[in-house]
Amino acid sequence: VSASVRRSLLLPRPRWRGVMHRAAVPSTVVAGIWLVARAPAGADRVGAAIFACGALLMFVASSLVHLRRWSIPVWEALFRFDHAAIFLLIATSATPVGISALSGRSATLLLWAVWIGAGIGVGLRLLPFHPPKGLMNSLFLGLGWVPIVVAPDLFRALEPVGIFLVVVEGLLYSGGALMLGARWPDPSPRVFGYHEVWHTLVTAAVAVHFVLVAIILG
Repeated sequence: VSASVRRSLLLPRPRWRGVMHRAAVPSTVVAGIWLVARAPAGADRVGAAIFACGALLMFVASSLVHLRRWSIPVWEALFRFDHAAIFLLIATSATPVGISALSGRSATLLLWAVWIGAGIGVGLRLLPFHPPKGLMNSLFLGLGWVPIVVAPDLFRALEPVGIFLVVVEGLLYSGGALMLGARWPDPSPRVFGYHEVWHTLVTAAVAVHFVLVAIILG
């Protein structure tokens, strides 16, 4: 049994488990349609659509895995899907940035790096063994920081408000990942626990990224 399923079986299930991400599904559909519709035709629109689909996939996967108590085999499959969707969210989030904000070598470097990293992450979750405890969170955090390799070019390409949003998003994701690993804060284990704090920060970070991409698209 994987560490994720073991925690789900042994720890209390808060009443708010998965509620935040289930609510985010219809919101993401609306925001995605709006973002794609306002994007210029061509590569910019494709990049926006890729991000919107990645965000929707992640929220759907999370909603399913946290919907109820499943049988162990179903839970294992859903956690694999959930983790794969997180890797894809990271890559799809970087895609409109690489396409619409960057150009040349920095754009190529960012897109290749995040998609190769996401491919490796998804591949790991398809292998017939369970990853060691903490490995997935470490990989999520590491892949999420890949854009730092093009930070100088990215900051030159963005307006001050865009730079501010990048910093806020990074703090939300990284702070959330550290809190998840520490299982703190855990306000109310039976109502709104540490995992709900994580889901709240992820939802906020995705919302910030929608705004960032909209600003990049102009």
